[in-house]
Amino acid sequence: MNKKHLCTLGLGLLLTLGACASIMNALEEATDENSVIGKVARGANRLRKSFQDLDPSEEHYIGRSVGAQILAMPQYQLADDPALLAYVERVGHGIVALNDGVLRPFLDYRFGVLNTDEINAFACPGGLILVSKGLIKDAKSEDELAAVLAHEIAHVTLRHGVAAIQSANLVSAFQYLGAGAAQAAMSKEDLDKLTDVFGDSIGDVVGTLVTSGYSRDAEEAADQLGRKFLAGAGYDPQALVRMLGHMQGHAGGSGGMFATHPAPQDRIQALGGDLPFTAAADALAARQQRFAAAFTH
Repeated sequence: MNKKHLCTLGLGLLLTLGACASIMNALEEATDENSVIGKVARGANRLRKSFQDLDPSEEHYIGRSVGAQILAMPQYQLADDPALLAYVERVGHGIVALNDGVLRPFLDYRFGVLNTDEINAFACPGGLILVSKGLIKDAKSEDELAAVLAHEIAHVTLRHGVAAIQSANLVSAFQYLGAGAAQAAMSKEDLDKLTDVFGDSIGDVVGTLVTSGYSRDAEEAADQLGRKFLAGAGYDPQALVRMLGHMQGHAGGSGGMFATHPAPQDRIQALGGDLPFTAAADALAARQQRFAAAFTH
């Protein structure tokens, strides 16, 4: 079977939404990734997964695009503070290293500090976590900062970011792919439309993170898992409750960690009773010293 026939077969089968992984993978191997057919094949293979079964590298590239869009917003510029970033990275990587249940992304978890007084944090697919200076300053201890990072790491682990991609965009993508399948190639117009659909999918994630916020169920699930990550790293799991308590009296962004639905008080109630916690006095003192030093360099 020549490449043209294989392309026609693969795209035709895709329209039934029943294309199996072996066919679509073979289609990728048989085409030049820089050709129109090759681009369509690779896009189709990813759409086959409905964005819910992406492999780590694909989720990484979606997250990188989401992060780029957030950082392009005037209000969310990265802070020029290497010492503070290094401290946030130390705390975040510590949580990851000490919890076997954390989803391991394609690369490592990456952290950024946003130069804004807004109290907020965002978790992009693939392990990019952005936390604002305002939120760090609002925390009263390293345990409370760790609570925020653990919550965002939980969002990544639960894959809430890719779940934000709207199914309507997948339907549109299959329509454009159908037009290409009829001639084993796509017109420039349909290829442009398909490209726009992928852009819209990234926009779905950005919109959820920055504007609408996650659903009640997603936030409460991230709170519960984040609290377990806190305990697993030796931090006080009740620090998340205290951090949510701070949020009740501040004006933050509409999405991210400060999403107003559910309200912080509702999230506190959903967390339920305390988890067991003991820590040596010298360990607590060392953490507090590190936390204070992060703002006095």
